[in-house]
Amino acid sequence: MGLQTVPFRKIEEHTEDIFEAVTVIAKRARQIIGDRYVIEEERRREEENLEEISGEDEMAPAYEVDTEIDREAYDAVVKPTTVGLTEFLSGDLKWEKQAMFDDGPAEAEGTEEA
Repeated sequence: MGLQTVPFRKIEEHTEDIFEAVTVIAKRARQIIGDRYVIEEERRREEENLEEISGEDEMAPAYEVDTEIDREAYDAVVKPTTVGLTEFLSGDLKWEKQAMFDDGPAEAEGTEEA
């Protein structure tokens, strides 16, 4: 999977503010990462429960770090930023602009200190 250039014109079709586009895509990528983490954590817990039920690995260490990375599996997973950008360009993402500052007064009126 190679990198592809995305013309600004495609992004400007959805919003005129490039910062807004990058923010929306990045937030979506974080959501995807969080979802993947939850799924992986649930899978790990299920495996632990099955090991406890079957009684396997009674003498195994409490925590084991897997340092082996399967390069093919890593390359096969679509990256969260790619998914976010694709969803943004296809119009699947919906968002609302939030005010940068609160429109209300910073302090209550008539409460001046002498």
